[in-house]
Amino acid sequence: MTKASNSTSEFLEQLRPPVPRSAGLTESERYLAKLADRSFLDLWSYPNPYRDQKGPGITTGKEICDLLVVCHPHIIIFSEKTIKWPDKPLDIAWARWFRKAVWESVQQLRGAERWICNHPSRVFLDETCATPFPLEFPKSDVAQIHRVVVARGAADARIEQLKAGSGSLGIKPEVIGPAHFDTSNTAFAPFCIGDMDPEQNFVHVLDESSLEIILTELDTVKDFTDYLTRKEVFVRSRNLKKAEAEEDILAYYATHTDQSGEHDFVPTDGKTWEESGPIEIKAGLYNEYSNDPRYIAKKAADEESYAWDKIIQVFTRHVLGGTSLSLLGFDFDLQNSEKGLRYLALESRLSRRVLGSALLGALEKGKDTDRFFRLMFSAADPDVAETAYFALTVKYLDFMKESGGYNDYRAKRASLAALYGRKTLMDRSNLKRVVGIVVEPPGSDGGSEDLVLIEQQEWTNELRAEVETDCKAIGILQGSHQEHRYHAQEFPDDDFLQVRIGDEIITLLDPPFGEDPMSSMFAEPHTSNKNRKERRAEKARARKLRKK
Repeated sequence: MTKASNSTSEFLEQLRPPVPRSAGLTESERYLAKLADRSFLDLWSYPNPYRDQKGPGITTGKEICDLLVVCHPHIIIFSEKTIKWPDKPLDIAWARWFRKAVWESVQQLRGAERWICNHPSRVFLDETCATPFPLEFPKSDVAQIHRVVVARGAADARIEQLKAGSGSLGIKPEVIGPAHFDTSNTAFAPFCIGDMDPEQNFVHVLDESSLEIILTELDTVKDFTDYLTRKEVFVRSRNLKKAEAEEDILAYYATHTDQSGEHDFVPTDGKTWEESGPIEIKAGLYNEYSNDPRYIAKKAADEESYAWDKIIQVFTRHVLGGTSLSLLGFDFDLQNSEKGLRYLALESRLSRRVLGSALLGALEKGKDTDRFFRLMFSAADPDVAETAYFALTVKYLDFMKESGGYNDYRAKRASLAALYGRKTLMDRSNLKRVVGIVVEPPGSDGGSEDLVLIEQQEWTNELRAEVETDCKAIGILQGSHQEHRYHAQEFPDDDFLQVRIGDEIITLLDPPFGEDPMSSMFAEPHTSNKNRKERRAEKARARKLRKK
């Protein structure tokens, strides 16, 4: 895959009609679509998909949902409604608003999920059902489906009730099903969301206030779906009494980690839930969290991560726009292009921070040499990683213009990238795949980018000898290579050592022992009862062990 370049005239026959994505049918749907494009990226986000349920007198399809995100193995289904707050007493107003804004959306989500699972080949992008959904849906045995209602219209009434806050709805797990709108039910609680139906798959409810916060803080497919998955377990665990707002639950999640160092809803101070008992998450926790200096440092450190997003978007804009071009002799295939890009898109924000920094460093180094290669891992241990990435820069030199031209240069560059990928897979049997980003260095006269996906294979002695011979002939990947292990803290503080990335192999290390550097309002990790001095000593010992 490559974008248009100075040899575009020779590829004009490859240009295709753009993928006709809706931008949303209403103002609120367009806003949701804009947030989704920013968080999940455009190749995986599709507003207003349709199903072909036509019949006598029916000439158009029926809308399935308001937004559909598909990034294997995840399917995220959104239903959005804006309902005016009724001018009635509070209990009656809430019950009426909830039925229209939330309850009806839940039913739409259930129907959308059934259709997608039962008829994945009958999902379309347009109401005439002429353009099939462009991505393959994950099979039912691996699909992870997430259901999200976006209910607008209650924020002002909520602020009036609390005389403070953002207007977000609260979370109260004891409110179940019809108790949300049955004013005679003892669990009835205006402005509180519980569980729509404990016997069915969980449905998340966001509102106009919490939607932007959640999709801004969790602006990758992985970060968002990890939160949804852990939140639904938490709500149904009976370990939560109440939270005043969705963003306060998010703040609790963001400042707590489990034994593996992953964010989760675990009790504070290393206790078990049996020891601590159910909790009530205090109002204003998100404001406290988002004003903490370490949160601000995190946001600053995340800036480099968006280089990863931008390189993905370089490719996706051409895939969707019909302007991505293949090498001569190869046919464009959207499914194959998406598969390679998907692995980049499934990285978390923290992983993208390190990968983005490594990518920028590789591009910078590529300015000073004819060819530069950098292999990158986002796993804590490259020996167990399933996916590796590499950046390869190759200059288009003057002699190449006279000995085959740009097309020949690109073909040889692609062959070189494939050889780097094959050698990497051959040397690291734990890998299932390697994805390469192949470009000309910044400032070059040309302008093409290729993405290569190479998957693991069986390595016979003959194949190994062939790869070794080719690598030796070109002079690549011979002997040992420098490896730099990069220790990344999600929330940088005064203990964080900024290390210059300048070696060929970059590895992201999660904080050792699941340590979370946050303190005070930021709970210690679930497994640690050590004080700050002890944790520093532990980190020093870990660094010494890694050096050995």
